[in-house]
Amino acid sequence: MLSVLFKFKVSRSCLNALAVVSFVFFVCFLQYLGSGDSTQISRIIWFALYGIVTPMLLVQTLKDPKEFFHLITIACVLQAFIAIFSFINPTIKAMLYDLVIFTANFDENQTLRAVALSSVGGASLSVVQSFGVISGLFLFKYYSPKFMQGVFLFVGIFVITLSTLIIGRTGLVVSLISILGYFLSFKMKPKTFTVVASVFILFTQIDLIRLTDKLMKDVDGFNIELFTAWIENAFSIKNNATTEDLSSMPIPPISFETIIGTGRVADPVLGVNASGHDSGYIQAYYSMGLVLAILFYLSYAYFLSKAIRSSNFPTFYVLLPLVFLLEVKEPFIFQYTLPFFVLSSILVVTKTSQSSFNQYSICKNI
Repeated sequence: MLSVLFKFKVSRSCLNALAVVSFVFFVCFLQYLGSGDSTQISRIIWFALYGIVTPMLLVQTLKDPKEFFHLITIACVLQAFIAIFSFINPTIKAMLYDLVIFTANFDENQTLRAVALSSVGGASLSVVQSFGVISGLFLFKYYSPKFMQGVFLFVGIFVITLSTLIIGRTGLVVSLISILGYFLSFKMKPKTFTVVASVFILFTQIDLIRLTDKLMKDVDGFNIELFTAWIENAFSIKNNATTEDLSSMPIPPISFETIIGTGRVADPVLGVNASGHDSGYIQAYYSMGLVLAILFYLSYAYFLSKAIRSSNFPTFYVLLPLVFLLEVKEPFIFQYTLPFFVLSSILVVTKTSQSSFNQYSICKNI
């Protein structure tokens, strides 16, 4: 650990980002003195630690991007199996509820959602799982795995994607868009296209609905019609539950109080969302104030775009809309795994590109 700290180098961009976060923290602390709600202060501290500092430390211990994306993929595959087993076996689910304190907005009796060895659930956990899909696709595209490695990687991506079906629809959408983007990112040879098309057709022949219904026959309260309707709703343009829920939530009007910030994320009396809105942008606007919220999000976008430019790997620009579109639904930036994954991915590639990047096959695809 000490050797890592001695070798640790901080870029000017990261120092500037930490300076902005420190300023945001200072203002949030002043807001806390008036509101008594320390939630936003906690969010800023953990964002700085997990979203900026930890990636900078982690990258010092990694040899190359391949190692990082392998670790992410393996971790998500393990979580996927735990989620699948907890979904079809109430005993395992009950054991997890005894071991883990979940912050998800559903309890053990919810049969449409699976849990895993993580305190988060639902959309938050599903987005984390989608990082495993993105990592696996990165390995496929830039490291040309051997046949058996490719088979295991393909199975891993499939299992992770399958787990998002029963964890949360947000991660499922991110995973499917990533897979689609992967296939659209290059021109496949006729032979490769034939193999991919054959595998896809093969999987479409699996009746997942009937299979799920059989596996869940011993789970009290599970309804296959409700489950399929819940999944299908994520892809519907009209009557989309998420869109309707967000549009029905009140947006606090602009006033002197919301411009300078109320300092409230949670209602100190009721313990509920003080802004009344799930969106991360609305919560930040209500808590930090319009001016400070704009400063925070714009500076973070600038920081990430500058880091991507330094990596000499423009493919990472696709991560920018991912980060800021997800924030529309929930405060994913303040759930830390998203900024951790994004910055770690960028920095580990940057580190390799600045050293002996040419020895890796990834350089052939940039």
